[in-house]
Amino acid sequence: MSKGVIFDMDGVLVESEEFYYQRRIRFFEEKGIVPGSDNLLDHVGKTDRGIWEMLIPHDSHLRQALHKEYKTYREAHPIDYPDVLRKEVPEVLGALKEQNIKVGLASSSARKEINQMLSATGLAPAFDYVLSGEELKESKPNPEIYLKTASALGCADYLAVEDSVLGIRSAKAAGLYTVALKQSYPVDQSESDIVITDLRTLLNMI
Repeated sequence: MSKGVIFDMDGVLVESEEFYYQRRIRFFEEKGIVPGSDNLLDHVGKTDRGIWEMLIPHDSHLRQALHKEYKTYREAHPIDYPDVLRKEVPEVLGALKEQNIKVGLASSSARKEINQMLSATGLAPAFDYVLSGEELKESKPNPEIYLKTASALGCADYLAVEDSVLGIRSAKAAGLYTVALKQSYPVDQSESDIVITDLRTLLNMI
C-alpha cells in the first residue's frame, strides 16, 4: 500500500509562528494602531488574508494600505528559516524518502514564504508536492488544501502533521489521520488523532 505524509509548514517544520506574530505586533506598535487581536492563538493557522482581515476588521482601505506597508517592513525584518527549522526535520524527511513514502507540504502561508523557506533550508527536493492556501478559494479549516495535495500525491493512505486548530480541522475534514505536534504555547489539539512531541515519532507510525 502506497503511503504519504503531508506536513503543515509553520509550527511543524519551522518554529515560526511566534516570530511572525511578534513582527506584526511590532509593526502595529510602530504605527500607533491597535490591532484587531494581539492574542497569539488568533494568528496561528490562518492565511495572510485571514490574518489581515482579523487585524483590521472594519476598514478595508486602511487594511490594504497597512498591508502594503507591512510587505516592505517584512522584507526589512526577514525571518531566518535555517535558524527556526526544527533540528529533526532533515533526518525525518530523509528517512521518509528512503522508505519511498510520498511527502507533501500543505501550508496556509503565502507561496513566496513557502518558497523562501524551502530555498533557505535546502528542503525543496524532499517534497513531492507543495500547495499554498493562497492558491485556493478557501484555506484551512476548509479541507480543500489537503484533498488537493492528497490527490496530487496519489497514495492509498495518508498521515497529516499539523499544529493549529484550523489545520487539524482541515486535515480531519479531508479524512486524514491527523498527528498534532505539541507547541511551546498553549493550543487546543484535542481534535487530532494523536499528539506527539518530536517529529521523529512519525517514523515509528508509518
